[in-house]
Amino acid sequence: MRRIWFVLLAAVLVSACAAASPSAAPDQTGDAGAAATVAPTASPVPLTVASSSYGALEIKTLPGDSCDVAIKVDHGVFGDGPPKTLTGKADATGSVSFSYAAPLVPAGNARHEVTCTGAAGARSVWSPFDIALKSLEAKSFTARVQGVDPIAGLDGVTTKLEPSLVAARDASVARLNGTLVREWAAATRGLGSLKLVSSSADIVIYVVPGRSNSLHLTSPDGSQRILLFIVDDLGPVSTENSVAVALHELGHIWCCRGADAGPDGHWLKSVADPLLQGVDRFGLMTHPVTCLVFPGFVTCPNRFSERELHTMGFAEVPAPLADTCVTQANALVTQIGALDVSLASSRAKIDATMAQLAGIEGQIASLESRYPGGMPPDVYASYTSLVNQYNSLVNENNAHVDAFNRDLEQRNALARQPLRC
Repeated sequence: MRRIWFVLLAAVLVSACAAASPSAAPDQTGDAGAAATVAPTASPVPLTVASSSYGALEIKTLPGDSCDVAIKVDHGVFGDGPPKTLTGKADATGSVSFSYAAPLVPAGNARHEVTCTGAAGARSVWSPFDIALKSLEAKSFTARVQGVDPIAGLDGVTTKLEPSLVAARDASVARLNGTLVREWAAATRGLGSLKLVSSSADIVIYVVPGRSNSLHLTSPDGSQRILLFIVDDLGPVSTENSVAVALHELGHIWCCRGADAGPDGHWLKSVADPLLQGVDRFGLMTHPVTCLVFPGFVTCPNRFSERELHTMGFAEVPAPLADTCVTQANALVTQIGALDVSLASSRAKIDATMAQLAGIEGQIASLESRYPGGMPPDVYASYTSLVNQYNSLVNENNAHVDAFNRDLEQRNALARQPLRC
């Protein structure tokens, strides 16, 4: 529904060099003309980088050394970035290996800054490495869910944030953390895997206690983020629906582009997927997204269509898994739809009978007005026939009205029925 910190490396290197190659200063208490003596150069203590790449580092030092690593990477405008620091201890051979999360960041140059400390003192070294341009893959990526503080705000967000929406924000955060992993797998028909992490994510979903439309944002440097607002143009986003909104915005990482899509990343034309049912039949990437609304419950699309899965890089797309919630909602909609058809037919029959009764009542009233003192036998016979016809129709219509009211009560009871999902 955007900071880079650099440490001045020179200071580290100067300090390291001073520690590794000490030299004697001239004796300030001796004769001014005495020659200065220089201590012999100490043998360098080994500290080398065996391998260095984004996400992995191996160093060689003295056995038992404790080593600290600073990872200097450009996170990008929206990027979460890798861990800032690592710590480890050299084994008996002097080897220390590190493996860390390597989320989506801009392509460019980076470096590992290493300091190892032990019996031989502290030594430092640094190693550059390159980061290639990375593309997120729907089949496997990491995400993090974070609620935005209405007081601290979020860089780049100018929408007014409201403390009154914090409870709804927290409910959505909890729902996303509890269900998004399995919902992503179900939405992609088991083809995709999303892992929720507490830090160093490929993309962060910020749940914002404000009023605006949720959106997926991509910076020119390639970093991305999602803003999920608690209230949008259609009103409050329910806790349940926040998951569908998150799925939709995640879908924008890959969809939709090309001749069939508009500049806003949605399909220009809704095309039903023959293997999807009910609310899901057009997939997740249409605009506006159509939801089913029941009292106290809203169910929105949470399955990607086959053409959407193709845009996400999946060539072979299996049949979708059954969705209990959607199946239940569709069953209710079918029952309610059938009753609505029956009620419309009954209503039309009742209205027609009421019109017929009004006509007969007019004829009866006309005869009574025309013959106030008594009717001739032939006229009275017609009058009696009209009265009997009227009373028969009234009884028949009353039965239709009773049946209509029973069906209407049943229809409304179904509409009020909460979904058990």
